[in-house]
Amino acid sequence: MYTQSPFVFRFGNSRVTAGGAASWLLLAPGIGLTLLAVAILIWPELLAYLVAGALLMGGLALTSWGWAIQRAARRQSRATRYEVYPGESI
Repeated sequence: MYTQSPFVFRFGNSRVTAGGAASWLLLAPGIGLTLLAVAILIWPELLAYLVAGALLMGGLALTSWGWAIQRAARRQSRATRYEVYPGESI
């Protein structure tokens, strides 16, 4: 059997081939992107919807992230207490 292929890995006495299920990790997104490209060629307004959806999701994600950081900063500033005792120097 030919084992000098770049898709055959040896671990001890066993051989592992990088085919089968691992190839679907490349084939499935490739097929999906090809179908999306054909759909955009058939219906060009689909591209506008995809871009608008991506911008909307990005905007909502950044807004919610900024809001969460602002809430955390407010919570932290309320939780921080500085106590100065008489007779102690800072």
